Amino acid sequence: EKWTQEKDACRDWMNARILYHSGAYEAANRAYEKLYPSLRNKGTFLFEYGHSLHKSGRYDESFECLDRARLYSNDPMILNILGRSAQESGEYEKAEMYLLRSTRRLPERVYPHYLLVKLYAEPEYFDRVKLIREAEYVLNAEPKVNSTAIREMRQEVKKILEDKKLWKN
Repeated sequence: EKWTQEKDACRDWMNARILYHSGAYEAANRAYEKLYPSLRNKGTFLFEYGHSLHKSGRYDESFECLDRARLYSNDPMILNILGRSAQESGEYEKAEMYLLRSTRRLPERVYPHYLLVKLYAEPEYFDRVKLIREAEYVLNAEPKVNSTAIREMRQEVKKILEDKKLWKN
C-alpha cells in the first residue's frame, strides 16, 4: 500500500511540475502542499516546492521547505534560493552565509557570486570591499559555457558598479 501511495503521489507530482514550470506558482503551491506528506523526504520535490513558494513571495515557508531539502540534496541552488529568501526577508547576514556556502560547494559557478554582488549592493548591507571582490569574480571568471545568462549577469554587475560609482565605463 505504501508503494502504491508513493507511486500515486509521484504521478500527481508530475502534474504539479507542469504548473511549476509554466510559472503558475500559486496553483503549484496548492498541489505541492497536498503532496508534501507523501514526498517530504524527496530532495527534488522539496526544492521545487520551496522554489515555488519563493517565487510566490512566501519566503518563510520557502525557507522551511528548502532547509529540509538540504537534508536530501547537495544541489547548490538550494543554498542560492535560501540566500535569496533570507535577503528578501531582510536577513542579510543569513543570506550571506548561505550564498558563501554555495560558492564553496561549486566554486566555479558564477551565479552565487552574482547573488553576493546584489546582496552587498543593498543599501542596508552595503559593503564596498566585498562588492568589488565578488564583482571582479563575476566579470573575470571563465565559465564552462558562455551563455546569455552569464552576459546578462555581467551587464547587471557593471550597472551596479556604475550606480555605486565604483566603475567607469
